[in-house]
Amino acid sequence: MTDRHFPPFLIPAFRHIMLLGGMACCAATASASNDLALQLETSLLTDSNPFRFYDHQTDAQRLEIQRLTDMINTTDVRGGAIIPLLSEQTRLILTGSLGNRHYKDYRQLDHQQAAGDAVLEWQASKMLDGRVAAGKDKRLFQYINGTLTERDLAHQTTGSADINLKISDEWQLRSRWFRSELAYDLPVNQLYNLTERGQQAGALYLSPTGSSIGAGIRHSDVSYPDRTPQQIADLDRHYQENEFFLDAEWQYSVKTATSAHLGMIRRRYTVLDERNSNLFNAIWRGVYRYSPKLRLDVQLYNRPFSIVDPAVLYVTSKGIRFDALWHWSDKTRFNFSTLWQASDQQLIPRLTLPGNTSRQENLQRIGAGASYQLERGFRVFFDSFYERTTRKADDQQLKQAVVKLGLEYTFENLPGSAAKTGLLRYQQSLSASDPIRE
Repeated sequence: MTDRHFPPFLIPAFRHIMLLGGMACCAATASASNDLALQLETSLLTDSNPFRFYDHQTDAQRLEIQRLTDMINTTDVRGGAIIPLLSEQTRLILTGSLGNRHYKDYRQLDHQQAAGDAVLEWQASKMLDGRVAAGKDKRLFQYINGTLTERDLAHQTTGSADINLKISDEWQLRSRWFRSELAYDLPVNQLYNLTERGQQAGALYLSPTGSSIGAGIRHSDVSYPDRTPQQIADLDRHYQENEFFLDAEWQYSVKTATSAHLGMIRRRYTVLDERNSNLFNAIWRGVYRYSPKLRLDVQLYNRPFSIVDPAVLYVTSKGIRFDALWHWSDKTRFNFSTLWQASDQQLIPRLTLPGNTSRQENLQRIGAGASYQLERGFRVFFDSFYERTTRKADDQQLKQAVVKLGLEYTFENLPGSAAKTGLLRYQQSLSASDPIRE
């Protein structure tokens, strides 16, 4: 079989598959007791609005960048290994991903994205265990409304340490220390470079039926080291945040489970105390396994978060999401999702017009996907979404549709190694939420 039998964008993938397959076989032979997984994915995407322009924006407002539907050629190589150290409970998990993105028209967006993680899970006794994790991630900046049309890459570094003390079969004490850094390449976004340090502590009760309830407190310090004196005067340079939270999960039956997170967040700024905020963070999730082949998920949420916009203090989003996953056969699966969301962007008074305290938007999103498992670890898949954002002040709309068609090859020296190493987190899904992909 020659190269002319394949679509052009698949040819490099098959060449890499042969190389990776040989490497995987050698590694598996050298250490058959370790879990080892290698993946290669190649896909073709069409994106109707890569820079996420609003419909009303003129060519001048787009900085002479025309709005085009672009085609993106992607290739990703992922790998993971689980290495037992002192026991099966004390092990090292190493994973990583490397990918290329090539745009047909917006060539300035061509980039390479990468991620790597190392996790040490340890158990000192039946009462004491924990984990230490470190990771790096590089990916394309998430464009907001067409105001930025240059390529920017976001670099994130994370680290954490967890210690769990099992007092009894029902009660656990949990503590966590974490640190993260976020940095952007373009100077226009570097005022959002940040460093976060924090701790979390709590208690968890586990019932014999599988239900649980826990409570705790999270404290974090967030600083923006690259802001100028004028940016500090407008946006501040540091804030502290405390969240008091309650987590609960109820295993109602074999088919039905529900969980919730409730948190009260108290944020205090160093310089601009008028920005001090009290926020409510809540998410409720229900899971219903209608049959071994059909699973339904519902999520309700009220969540605050930050965006890269110098006029916005924070955003609060309220929404409902529905996901369905259908295993039509052992090899074929379909998924569907829909989302309704209302966002309220709280504006910074000193940077906006008098009386203009918030900006509201409504979002509707529909996603659909399918996959078919071929022989010898090959999987073909389809993934897509369409979303429409409406700005309530002037009814302007932002629309985007993305369709993805791809081929994935997975090598495992032991069945289920890809799932055990957690390679799924590197696979961006357009249509399914993370919980339903677990």
